Amino acid sequence: MNILITGARGQLGQEFKRLKDSFNGNIILTDVNEIDICSLENINNYLRDIKLDYIVNCAAYTDVKKAEIEREKSLLINSFGVKNLVNYCEDNNIKFIHISTDYVYNSYSIDGIDEESEVDPVNYYGFSKREGEKHIEESKSESIIIRTSWLYSIFGKNFVNTMIDKCKAGEEINVVSDQFGCPTYAKDLANDILKIIKLNFKFNFKNKIFNYSNLSYTNWYEFASTIKSKCGYQNTINPVPSSFFKNGVKRPKFSITSKQKIIDIFGLDIKNWDVSLEDYITNDLK
Repeated sequence: MNILITGARGQLGQEFKRLKDSFNGNIILTDVNEIDICSLENINNYLRDIKLDYIVNCAAYTDVKKAEIEREKSLLINSFGVKNLVNYCEDNNIKFIHISTDYVYNSYSIDGIDEESEVDPVNYYGFSKREGEKHIEESKSESIIIRTSWLYSIFGKNFVNTMIDKCKAGEEINVVSDQFGCPTYAKDLANDILKIIKLNFKFNFKNKIFNYSNLSYTNWYEFASTIKSKCGYQNTINPVPSSFFKNGVKRPKFSITSKQKIIDIFGLDIKNWDVSLEDYITNDLK
């Protein structure tokens, strides 16, 4: 089985690199230097002589703040690039797994959001990701969308690593307490995507959208406090409202997603977010 990963230098992409040797198949890792997903010609040239079974698209414009300014670039990567990939997969009979975001939702309730819930992005990043999803929903390819949230890993900048760095420096930290969501350990997501691939199910043309994160939910303040506690730091962390950060980009207040659909269809055994955080701190950061 041949699997191509785009965006291989990102958080999730680098987790596939760590799993590459243990996977019973061939994982081809690419980033923009190998494949520019915004160029159909580049995609065709690179993949001309490669027989693929799956493409997993981890490539994305993910800077939520900059997306408000660099709208054209954000839309180019998150929508037009996705269109190129899913069209290539449709033309060449390749299964396509696309990584999207909970930021396409805008819930006003602490109740779980399922895949049939209304989408209403509150910022341009979420809008650009939703535009990319539409190309997949309209495609006749065997393709699925996995909407994930609050992603962290040992690679790159993310909330967990930022909190640990601030704790190490002995800083007093202000963290938003009125935004709720579901953390995702990127290693868990990468492992479960490979489990889905190993099953090699026929993807339903109409049943394309799945939520994925670790189970249960928290808010940013509780998440930061748990990180501090598990790492053994003594910093002061203050809960503050979203309005405390005057120039912040608007983000969903309640982004608590139900994972029941992906669990039921693919038989995944997803861990609670605090259990995976413990795994990350104990094993990745040792």
